[in-house]
Amino acid sequence: MVKGTKKSTYYRIGSLEKGITLLRILAAGGAMSLESIAAEAQMDRSGCHRYLLTFRDLGLVARNGNSGYRLTTGLFEIAMLYTNRLEIRQIAWPFMEEIARKYNETVNLVVRNGDQVVFLYKIEGSHQYRAEIAVGTRHPIYCTAQGKAIIAFRPENEREAYCAAMENLKAFSPNTITTPQAFAEEMAAIRRRGFAINQEEYFAGVSGVAAPVMDYTGFAVYSLSVAGPSARMPMDVLREIGADLKEVCGRLSASLGRP
Repeated sequence: MVKGTKKSTYYRIGSLEKGITLLRILAAGGAMSLESIAAEAQMDRSGCHRYLLTFRDLGLVARNGNSGYRLTTGLFEIAMLYTNRLEIRQIAWPFMEEIARKYNETVNLVVRNGDQVVFLYKIEGSHQYRAEIAVGTRHPIYCTAQGKAIIAFRPENEREAYCAAMENLKAFSPNTITTPQAFAEEMAAIRRRGFAINQEEYFAGVSGVAAPVMDYTGFAVYSLSVAGPSARMPMDVLREIGADLKEVCGRLSASLGRP
């Protein structure tokens, strides 16, 4: 090798490095125009635009009209998924067990992942007929108590963006909320009472209630829910469980560092 030349590193992926550079520029600069981003990254405008569109499709970048491109909370959520999931099941277990012992229905711990919630952990009720949802299952946010409990306690701009993006949503039952206005009203009701209710919005014959679990940011990252056959969970029971979940999730949130 000629002295003074730089040895190439065969495993380095140049396009990945460029993408991470763009994300770091946006993290430091806030909302920026395409021209400003391309100039700072020393990239041509068209190439930079393709990266930004890719990040947009992945939910990591958004465009705010004339104010330019900005990061979404996507990267933060990825980091928090990693950080919190290391311990969340161990931390949440005694709180879930407390609710499970009292009501003998299935208790679930879920986390938001984009427009869905993912079931992380569960304690099944002992009834022969019960709500059975496998760990790792994904359900839509808009028609589940678990998802609604999380989105209702996210930052206001996220709630508004979620409602504004609601279009062509599938109605799984006559009870499914599918319009922005109705969903915004549902969010306001959930925030007032502190928990979300689902009466056969997703599964026929199954009702549930969920409360948000917040971390050190003060916003919901997870939710705990209780689900069961609608025949055992009329509205008065759902409200009773919801009040208990709200209190239990408040204590769980405090253990996760909620301010």
